[in-house]
Order: sequence, then structure tokens, then C-alpha cells
Amino acid sequence: MTEHNKKVGFLGLIAIVVGSMVGGGVFNLPSNMAEGAALGAVIIAWIITGVGMYFLAHTFKILSDTRPDLSSGIYSYAAEGFGKYVGFNSAWGYWLSAAIGNVSFAVLLMQALGYFFPVFISGNNWQSILGGSILIWSMNIVVRRGVSRAAFLNIISTIAKLVPLFLFVIILLFAFHWDKLSFDFWGHENAVLGGLPKQLKSTMLVTLWAFIGIEGAVVISGRAKNKKDVGKATIIGFVGAVLIYATISIFSFGIMNQSELAKLPDPSTAYVMKAIVGNWGAVVLNLGVIISVLGAWLAWDNYDVRSAIISC
Repeated sequence: MTEHNKKVGFLGLIAIVVGSMVGGGVFNLPSNMAEGAALGAVIIAWIITGVGMYFLAHTFKILSDTRPDLSSGIYSYAAEGFGKYVGFNSAWGYWLSAAIGNVSFAVLLMQALGYFFPVFISGNNWQSILGGSILIWSMNIVVRRGVSRAAFLNIISTIAKLVPLFLFVIILLFAFHWDKLSFDFWGHENAVLGGLPKQLKSTMLVTLWAFIGIEGAVVISGRAKNKKDVGKATIIGFVGAVLIYATISIFSFGIMNQSELAKLPDPSTAYVMKAIVGNWGAVVLNLGVIISVLGAWLAWDNYDVRSAIISC
């Protein structure tokens, strides 16, 4: 196999971006968004965050198009602009956040498996720790056996996890009720939520976290078949993710009210789906969580941050 064939193509780059952003967190959006905000604040938060993240995605596109020689991602930009010390701290901080983030993947995956195997239901007992550790090392081994193979698996997993999400979105759009969607739009009937600024603060902590991974194609740009595809893949992945995020978090309010959504266990999309179609909906969405987290692990393990730290 030639070196070119080992690199990641356009679809692979899109899958990396989508797979990195649309991980396990998307399946918890209904409850996470409703915990501290009513629908009005949720919509405003997505608009503000979406506009801000678009400019960030466009910045990545400009940088990747202008300086394709900087192929180690955001830390190479930091090193080029501010020196190796800043570049090193950027790479180290990025690696640390990715490593800690993998813990949340393991917890959510075990919780989803707990729907089928009650021994994992809490997501943080010793059985879950053991199972999560085995799975994350398995993902690491797959990536180390070849980037192109891992990228291909990431495409498959991205498609597989988007299927239950799209099914959920379609059913959600047909099943929501306008009266529930418009009920207590600004949260005035729930004193715990507070005013709009407090609700926005609570909600935007979730919306900003949802876009972690938007830099996916940039981080592995050194392994792209065509450097010009990096920027385009970033924009396409961003647009797709924000449409999925906003639809799920907004229209879930048309199935349950704010207080009901806030009390749902993880993954909350499974229980919203269950309320619409019954138990089979929860099964499908929990399977989606499992596939999604495994795919996100593949995407994050593709990021060779350690070599960037060494190079800085």
C-alpha cells in the first residue's frame, strides 16, 4: 500500500469532524439543555453559539488553506504565531482535555450498555471501569494498526450512529406538539430557572461543549490526501452537527415539558424516544449511543497529539 493510500480522504475528514463532535453528548442534549433553561433560552443559546462556532470553523478553513504546511493542527498554529513554548502548552493542554474527555465517553457507554446489562447501569462501578478500559485500549490498538483503516471504520461508525439520530429527528418532527413546545416558553412558571441571563449561562455551557472536536480535520491535516479538503470538511461537519444538535434539543420540548426533560436519566434521547414509540425506541437509541461513543473514540485516537508535543 502506497503512502498516499494510507492517508485520509475527503469523506474520512468529514467523518472525523462529525465523529469527534457528535459523540455521546448529543444523546443527552434533551435533559442537559432542560436542566437550567426553558425553550426560549435554548434557542437563543444555539443561535449565539452557532454564529460563534461558524467563525471559528471558518478561521480553521482559512488557516488550513493559507498555511497547509502547518500540518499538526491547532498547536502548530500556536507555535508558529507565539513560539514553541506556547505551542507546547497548547498541545499538552489539548492532549489532557482529550484524555479526560475519554472518561465521559466510558461512563456514557457503560450507562448505555446498562440498559441491556444491568451490571453496568451506574456507569461508574468497578465493572464499568474495567469494561471502559478494555474498550478504550481496543480503540487505541485499532488506530495504531493503521490510520487509513481507522478512518474507514470511523466513516462506517459515523454513518451507523447518524441512522438512529436521523430516525429520532424524523419521528420527533412528526410527533411533537405545538402546545407543549410553546408552553412556558421563557420559563417564567419555574422560579428555579431564574431570568434569561442565568438560563443562557447554564445552557451555553452545554452548547459550547457540544462543539468540542470541530478542529478534528485540522488536527490530522498532515495525514489528509488533499490539504484543500481540510477546510471544506470542517465547514460541512460543523453545519451538519449544529442542525442535529438544535433539532434534537429544541423539538424534544414538544414531547415533554422542561421539568420532565430535566429529570430524564442518561441517555435522555432514549427516554424521549420511548415516550413517543415505546421500548423499541429506547433500544435503538441506546444502540446508537454505543456505536457513537465507539466511533468518537476512533476519531479522538486518530489525533496524534503526542508527536506534536515532541515536535514543539
